[in-house]
Amino acid sequence: MDAVLRPHRSLSLKAFKFMLLAVIAVNAAVAIFFWVQGAFPVAGFLGLDVLALWLAFRLNYRTGQAAEYVRIAPGQVHVAAVDRNGVTIHWVLNPIWARVIRDGRGVLIREREGQMRLGAFLSPKECEGFAQALSLALSKAKRGYNPSTSRIE
Repeated sequence: MDAVLRPHRSLSLKAFKFMLLAVIAVNAAVAIFFWVQGAFPVAGFLGLDVLALWLAFRLNYRTGQAAEYVRIAPGQVHVAAVDRNGVTIHWVLNPIWARVIRDGRGVLIREREGQMRLGAFLSPKECEGFAQALSLALSKAKRGYNPSTSRIE
């Protein structure tokens, strides 16, 4: 198994730029209307809406840079988690001692000495599918088979 897990993003960067330009255009039209009526402070507040929207999406896209990597081969399981800042945590364990437990907030992979949570950002259905695929790959690795290569994104 060779899996890469990434958080889902609802808008591509191109779609976000288009949406932000549309919001700016509508806010500019409304701001001009209020400016002409003499309520010029309203224009500033409409600008704050655009700023808040931009900041929210910037934070959302930044958290989307996180990824989790799982590679299972006979004799070795390698798990790596990269957070949004690029900090990576590696964990190498023996598939003989590894267990997969479906948790309410993701999938836990456990060994005698520790555990690591994977897929906390997945939907419950995706989490269940990933847990099953991970369990199957671990059982094949425990029996010494070469697990079929699959890529989950």
